[in-house]
Amino acid sequence: MKRVLDIVAAALGLLLLLPLFLLLGVLIKLDSPGPVFFRQERVGLHGRRFRLFKFRTMTVEPPARDLQITVGADPRITRVGAVLRRTKLDELPQLLDVLRGTMSLVGPRPEVPQWVERYPPQRRAQILSVRPGITDLASIRFRNESDILAQADDPERAYLEVILPEKLRVAGNYIDHASLKSDLQLLGLTLRTVVAPALGRRHMERWMEKTGSWAALDRWMAYPHRHRQSWAMLFDGLLVLLCWHLTYLFRLGIERWQPGRPWYDDLVSLAVVAVYLLAMQAFGVRRALWRYFAFDDFRRLVGACGLAGLISASGVMLAGLVGVSRAVLVLHPLFTVIALAMARMLYRVIWENAHAQATGEASARRCVIVLGAGVVARRLIAGLHMRQGWHVLMLLDDDPALHGLRIAGVPVEGPLARLRDPMLLVGATHVVLALADRDPAQQERALALARETGLEVLAVPQADDLAPPATTSVSTPPEADAIVPPGGAGSPTG
Repeated sequence: MKRVLDIVAAALGLLLLLPLFLLLGVLIKLDSPGPVFFRQERVGLHGRRFRLFKFRTMTVEPPARDLQITVGADPRITRVGAVLRRTKLDELPQLLDVLRGTMSLVGPRPEVPQWVERYPPQRRAQILSVRPGITDLASIRFRNESDILAQADDPERAYLEVILPEKLRVAGNYIDHASLKSDLQLLGLTLRTVVAPALGRRHMERWMEKTGSWAALDRWMAYPHRHRQSWAMLFDGLLVLLCWHLTYLFRLGIERWQPGRPWYDDLVSLAVVAVYLLAMQAFGVRRALWRYFAFDDFRRLVGACGLAGLISASGVMLAGLVGVSRAVLVLHPLFTVIALAMARMLYRVIWENAHAQATGEASARRCVIVLGAGVVARRLIAGLHMRQGWHVLMLLDDDPALHGLRIAGVPVEGPLARLRDPMLLVGATHVVLALADRDPAQQERALALARETGLEVLAVPQADDLAPPATTSVSTPPEADAIVPPGGAGSPTG
């Protein structure tokens, strides 16, 4: 499934971005002499070396010393290259590596051989057991890596002793908890935190807020227009048709894509589109609102595409159309499900962002992971969840009897050690310790895990910490379970 997602997304991306590739190629050639693409040797799956693609961002003159890292305002960086690096557009040609199979969309970033040789043996075996990726959580965290290294006296030593070990730790956590869901979350996080800000997201958001465009976009995406279903059906039909051709591209390759198709294949593809649209109508896919796309809608998509694929394959075989590839008939439903689901997920993400900006929820929303699922956590949820922008995402607790249960409507997702799962942190802004009734050793361990996340850590104080001095007779107020910020009274984070 991961490889299919890589192929579909990379092929779609290359087709849609082809005009941008041509424009950037012209700008690079006009800016400085040299090739459009830069090729560099990296270490991939099982230690096999390959040469990845990037847009060239530097002059072709050799550096004074063989640096494998870029530090600050490197004089070799061209004017166009500086923009490409800031916007991360120089990484787009790696979609070609994804199609070639040497890389994946999501995975540990591939390193040059000299750095891989410094990996600890156990960590090296783990990292090289998967395909390297265009993006991962470490590349998001260190998106300003060159600026960080520019502040060090010895950039290479700082990279080797500070940045690289953290990258390896994060990559190891990703491999231990990798899933299709986590890959989709990381792709969304990359678009939201790396690509969008680099393309001037803040200026655009301020402009849209000033002009009222967020509210207009929110209304347009939420309003049930008279002809919306017709436009949605047209879009779905075009996507089904595109996936048919992409499946042929995957099966035959670029050279044989057109010659390998029979003359009647275009007519067959139109009939297949009609079958898919009828199946989606029968399964109720057409009645679903894209802005609320959820698992039930995905289940209906799977059913509709599965049935349509079966009918299409049966019709082709009964008609004796032997020129149509049997592999295409098998793979096309899978490609179509992924493409239709991704389109709806993207629509939902855009609408939720527009709605949050229009209503002011974006700036106030704080998403919390609570450590502990006891009485203190229950009281915390009762006073905090869904109030004044606070939203409790989940609870973590080492008691296995609580795993999979819900407390005050919030799920207990597993032990405290799951806090090391990088995908668990996607969307979270705070970690709250609600272990006031536990032993100090467990609290210290929970605090260490919370600090590793890099999120803001808050704590529910123990009753003894808030008790008044013995010489006074003031009683502890009922707000004793309030959250105390780091460094505040009674907070173990101080």
